Amino acid sequence: MKGSEMGERTTNPWYRFIDEDIEHRTRETVGFTNLIADRPYALDTATLQGFIDRNALIRSYQRITRDVFMASVRGEADPAIADSILSCQPPERGIEFHRGLTERQLALPVYFRTDEAAPGAIAEIQCPASGWEIAEQVYSMYQEFPGDFGAPVQGFGSLIGGLATSLHSRLGPDPVAHHLTNNASRPHGVHYTVQRLREAGIRHFGWDPVHWKECNFVRAHEFYDLRYNGFFDQWMEECEKGELFFDHPPIPLYDAKVAMAWPFWDKTRAYYPDEIRGLFPHTEIITPDGFHMPDGSWISLEDYCTLGERKRVYYFKFGSHHPTLNWGSRAVYFSGSFTTVALRQLFERILADSAAGHQWVAQEARMHPEQAGAVTREGEELKIDAYTKFSAFYTPERLVGVLAMQERSRKVHGSPQTVVSIAY
Repeated sequence: MKGSEMGERTTNPWYRFIDEDIEHRTRETVGFTNLIADRPYALDTATLQGFIDRNALIRSYQRITRDVFMASVRGEADPAIADSILSCQPPERGIEFHRGLTERQLALPVYFRTDEAAPGAIAEIQCPASGWEIAEQVYSMYQEFPGDFGAPVQGFGSLIGGLATSLHSRLGPDPVAHHLTNNASRPHGVHYTVQRLREAGIRHFGWDPVHWKECNFVRAHEFYDLRYNGFFDQWMEECEKGELFFDHPPIPLYDAKVAMAWPFWDKTRAYYPDEIRGLFPHTEIITPDGFHMPDGSWISLEDYCTLGERKRVYYFKFGSHHPTLNWGSRAVYFSGSFTTVALRQLFERILADSAAGHQWVAQEARMHPEQAGAVTREGEELKIDAYTKFSAFYTPERLVGVLAMQERSRKVHGSPQTVVSIAY
């Protein structure tokens, strides 16, 4: 776009629309913080069907993982399984707390998002996760500018509309939610989602004139926020009565990346069928002696350090539940970008954490390189060679949307340089 007579740069109308939408609903001036792709992301029929089918498989993985974990907690399976999650946890989050949990309190996660390094290669599953608002804002923009983006072809509607429909169907005519934003990586995004849900008839504690006892659905971005909230004991009592449901269950299991290694770990592998194992890139717990490579061969940490950078095909991720290190993209490193000296230093840190009871995992690096096109705030066209990360958003009933994020960095995350689009 051309500048004004005074030489000032103007804002592309796509960004202006989303900025105004955010400010109107949240009274915040953060605005849209990514780059907007020049077109919706095109998904072929088979790839889209894969995203759809993974909803049921992910929930099977979560059920198996919960059941194996609780069997270990109760002494019915190898104690090392529970210890990989609960080691170094204080008593109020430890083994006795988990032994007292009931079937209702152990219900599976309800709403979640995947991060897929390539379609079908799940690097993480987060409940409820950030990003719902980004996908919704891009969807709304596509709707506002049909001449630029065309008519929808994938059958997706409003992401948050699908979430609201699901909440009404699960909780009855008057859902009342308590959404904790303490550890959300994008609190302003959560505020946007809350306002959109309120518009759809979902009342929220702290926003609407409701008492905490009226809440029948509690949302949090990790277990830590739940456990140390002043309402926790009351929530647990109401849950046991069947009067209240958790989105993120009140256990740390779903925050710990080490659980993604369980389909491959010799102590837990037998519990998982191959179709569940196939959801994830090969993921291993890092031990002082080393770990398995994707081809099944064993490699010591020192031998891994001496591999050429092109052969270092793993991400190293902090795998335990910790409210500062398992948050966003922290403590996630692509080992192929490290020098030998830096890699040895990272292994020293990993081994020190492991000795203290905090596990790290090595996860095979899957990548989806392709060119991305974007339009900047000033209306300039931009082409980059990028890596694509896909995020699929799920309700229990269905897939409600797919977000694509593209960046030059192999570790794709939300940033001002990240190009975003959705399947549309």
